[in-house]
This record gives sequence, C-alpha cells and structure tokens, in this order.
Amino acid sequence: MTDWEAFVESVPWFVDAGSNVSFSDQCRGLRLSRTLNLRFPALSRLLASADVTPVSINDAAYYLLAWNSSDGERIGWLCFPPASKGVSGCHDDHNDLLKSFGGIVERFNEPADTWLLNHNDVLTEREAVHDASVLNDYVWAFEDTGGSLPIRPMEYHSIAREANGNTTFCHRTTGSVILFTPDHSFDFVTPLDGCPEYTLYTINGIVDFRDWVEAVASQWLAHTKGIQS
Repeated sequence: MTDWEAFVESVPWFVDAGSNVSFSDQCRGLRLSRTLNLRFPALSRLLASADVTPVSINDAAYYLLAWNSSDGERIGWLCFPPASKGVSGCHDDHNDLLKSFGGIVERFNEPADTWLLNHNDVLTEREAVHDASVLNDYVWAFEDTGGSLPIRPMEYHSIAREANGNTTFCHRTTGSVILFTPDHSFDFVTPLDGCPEYTLYTINGIVDFRDWVEAVASQWLAHTKGIQS
C-alpha cells in the first residue's frame, strides 16, 4: 500500500470522488534552515525523517508526510507547501516557520494521545489570519468573573483549530500560548487566571509558541519507529 492509499483509507472524506489527483516523485525529508533547526529541534528531526510525496488535488498543492509507527502502521500528515510570504501580525517564530513548513491540514492513522487529534488546521497560513475575536461571542461565560474578557482578542492569532471549535492562540508579540476550549475533557490544562472553566486555559508545561510546536513534534516522535525523540 502506498502512503497515499493509506491516507485515503484513513480519511476517505478528504478527497471527493472524481477529484484530479497527481503525484511527484517521493523524496526523503523536509529540511528546515539551520536557524529553525536550533529553534525547533524535535520538529526538525521529525520532518527530516519523513517520506515526502508531493500531491496535487484539483490543482491545489500539498505534501504528504509519512513515517513508520512503532505499532507497524504508516502514519502521517497532509501539509501545505511552505508559504511564499508570512502573515501580517503573526508571531515572528510562526512566520519564519511558515516559510519552510506550510502547516498541517489532515492526519492519517493518527495516534489518539496527541494534541493534533480532530484538528482541521494546525500552523497553517490560512489559520493564522484569524484572531481571537470568537471570544466576543462568549462574554456571557465571564459574567461571574467581572463580565469582561481577560485578554484583548486582537493581540492573538490562531495556530490550531479543532473541528469542535477548540482553538489554540498565540500572542502576536510575546508568543505566549493559550487554549480556548468550551468543549473538552483535557487533563493537561489549567484555567487562565480569573477565568471560569470551559473558557481560556494555559497548557501545562507550555509557555510559548516554540514550546507548543516542540511538544506536538515530540508526541509524534514518540510514535515513530527508529527516530530518537
């Protein structure tokens, strides 16, 4: 079974019947710059070890990244190619990463214990254009704690969005990361100071964008065969 066949078997809803799908030759590894290798060492190891298949779906370009899992399956990500330019107002680390890695739009045979589970967009350019203004629709949730939002939504941009709306935000300047999750059963989060449950959280052990990216990469490295995490 090819990596594409494994992808379609795992997520058959992604590609409509009759879509025009074409492939380029598979290669080994996505390479980040030396600077990014130093900032994101776990992600760099993960990307460098992937089997990469360039894919075109109805003229939209993607990279299919695949690894051998420790359970004997092929696992992987469907990603956008690197972005030609950054996103205005996006945190510097994210903008720099986008120029080498376009972010994740789907996973296949994904482990159940990573933070990417059920996400639609992770680290993509199209997700990064969204700020945290969705919180304005949840002001009612803060009535018992003063009735106002504890952050300025425009100061944050999205880095990951789950299908149910749970969203991870990054501060545009400091890079600090918070999670908005009105629907969750997570045991790795702590309510942001002054926030009620099912609103804003910090992620235990995560301070900023680099921490979050490296944690996700390490979670996937732990499931790959023959790659030191």
